[in-house]
Amino acid sequence: MKYLILALALSFVCSCKQTNDKNIQLVTVDVAKDYPPKEVWLQDIADIEYIPLATADSMLVNSDFSVVSNDGIVVRGGKVGEILLFDKQGQTLQGRICCQGQGPEEYTAVIFNIVDWQRKEVFIADFTTLKVYDFSGKYLRTLSRQSIMDLNIIDLNRDYLLCSLFKEGNEDPYAPYFLLSKEDGKIDTLSIEIPHCIASDRKIVWDDGHTNNAYGILPQLHSCADKIWLTDVALDTIFVMHPDLHLEPVMVPLHAPTTNLEAPLLLFRGMNDRYAWISRLPRQVTVKMSDMVANREKREKLYMYDRNADEWCEPVYRNRAINNRKMDPKFINTTAVPYGYGLIELNAMDLAEAYANNNQITDEKLKEIASNLKEEDNPVLMILKFKN
Repeated sequence: MKYLILALALSFVCSCKQTNDKNIQLVTVDVAKDYPPKEVWLQDIADIEYIPLATADSMLVNSDFSVVSNDGIVVRGGKVGEILLFDKQGQTLQGRICCQGQGPEEYTAVIFNIVDWQRKEVFIADFTTLKVYDFSGKYLRTLSRQSIMDLNIIDLNRDYLLCSLFKEGNEDPYAPYFLLSKEDGKIDTLSIEIPHCIASDRKIVWDDGHTNNAYGILPQLHSCADKIWLTDVALDTIFVMHPDLHLEPVMVPLHAPTTNLEAPLLLFRGMNDRYAWISRLPRQVTVKMSDMVANREKREKLYMYDRNADEWCEPVYRNRAINNRKMDPKFINTTAVPYGYGLIELNAMDLAEAYANNNQITDEKLKEIASNLKEEDNPVLMILKFKN
């Protein structure tokens, strides 16, 4: 069965449509513009909840990568290749997968993982395969054996994963998006066509002076726990995909990259009913290999949009709950939570030190949690419910 979506016309994106929930105006952004810094206090833009993750020898977390949903919390465990599934209170372990190895039913690394709480299955991608396990870590099946590095894969519904294929340097029209059956790995291509591949041209300079050219790839898909956006820059528009697979435009760059070859590329970072976040990627980038190895490569700025004020800014986040500027967050994760929420992970060591050091924690709920923390404990999840 093929799922058909009408071809995308550029004239379609210039209008404002009504979403399933409310009227949301199309956001237009001048990607080439620098927006001014602005202090943004977390407590002014969101209501806050804290979820401490339980700590035990069998559920130690060694990563700041967490996904929070209404069904549970997914984190990377302390062991290599380990994935832990907590209940939504973060206190009880619902499942554990740790099958990294070289065998036919194992994964060589965890590039990403997707948890389907209804099917009680975990989809784990290494470099060349996408394998499926149950919550106990039992191998079930392999869905794909192609290079995962060329794919975006996100959860769509109970039956399908939504995927996109990046064809590096492709100058011809092609349809990048397709559905992948969770049951047997069959593919249904969606009739969403882009005119050609658009990427940033990266020149990498080595210590001996020779150079290599590479593509700066932007994701073709973006998602949170319960919404999906199509973000391929060659669409000239960011679209939200509704559950029935129809598309609605939600953001458009002022200068379309398909017609303006000098326009920077829009890197979509997420949105909700009130706020939106973006970065940009220049068309031409030169970096030194030594800077890349040392993680000194210049990062593009993050910009935040407030619909109510019709204002863009470069946010400088502040947290009234902790009187310590060193612990102010650099960004808010909006991909690992449901629509309308954000996530910040608070390190247990930092919280314990802040509590012991002149009582720097001012929020009473967080103070109570920190008073019982040890430095080696699992992190505390700070959940932001954005105000409208």
